[in-house]
Amino acid sequence: MGRQNHPVRPSGRFGFQPVGGMVSPDGHSQWGSILGLPMNMAYAYGTLRAEDGTYWWPIRGSYETVSRRMHLSEARDAVDFVWAPEGEACDVGPVVTEKRDGWTGTWRADGSPVLATNGPEFRWTEPGFLDVHGELVGPAIQFYMPDANEPLVYTSRLFRGSGTIKGQPVRGLFYHDSMHMPADQDFIRSAYITDLQAAWVAFATEFDDGTVHAGHLVWGTEGFDILLIHRTDGESLVLRDLDVAVRISGDYPVEVRYSGGGETWIWTAHPKGYRDPIRADLPEGHRRIQGWVVREGETRRPVHTEALMETYNGRLTDVLM
Repeated sequence: MGRQNHPVRPSGRFGFQPVGGMVSPDGHSQWGSILGLPMNMAYAYGTLRAEDGTYWWPIRGSYETVSRRMHLSEARDAVDFVWAPEGEACDVGPVVTEKRDGWTGTWRADGSPVLATNGPEFRWTEPGFLDVHGELVGPAIQFYMPDANEPLVYTSRLFRGSGTIKGQPVRGLFYHDSMHMPADQDFIRSAYITDLQAAWVAFATEFDDGTVHAGHLVWGTEGFDILLIHRTDGESLVLRDLDVAVRISGDYPVEVRYSGGGETWIWTAHPKGYRDPIRADLPEGHRRIQGWVVREGETRRPVHTEALMETYNGRLTDVLM
């Protein structure tokens, strides 16, 4: 199990082998420098549902001085997501990143927060159609990629969210992630996206007894793999050198199994589909589809889940079931 090949590489390059664990940042640090690396970009994304069954998966990114585009994935009667027009028409423009009245984040010219946190709470606004508040769940997950060319610190915090989308009350689970890289680099154009990532899911599973399992399951080429899971009913897990097996149907993943250290965690696609529209700005073969993650042998019933799997199918040829 795991990789046994350790080729000779140039000095300062280790085959994209991350080191990671659970950390307790104050939230403000996600906008500052970490290990000498400035914030490259930040994202908020996750599952938010209305009482009538409407399912939204919004995602919004921001650099330090300019916001990134917004997608508001929406599913009502159809089994797959569409991008709601409100998200596609959303503002992309200058922002200021700073601390204001105890909240650190990115702010619009009118003073409203795009994404902001005071530590245990999070605020995300899109004028006219989204206003979401989050309460922190568990520690942060963080991994560091020591690499001479493209060093990366990736930090992720889970929130229990509530608020409104398009005037409807919503509840759910969402993440706030930050990527720290050298100032002249862009995570979206880095090797992590263009060459390495193959099957990555940020997940949160809440069971009917209130237990929450949450984390990131990452597998890719050149040794880029790590499993980081926080559990409210047990010890946290940090594993590397994973074995992965993937089943694809209709050009989308339907099952991904991550195994290592005597553990197997399984992502399964939602039976209704909830496939996200294909993004033309990402490399060939990129697919996103909603599902859930549980440990192999789990018998409890999930009641709230977030687990949008991202794959690059051409990089999975050797691990297909």
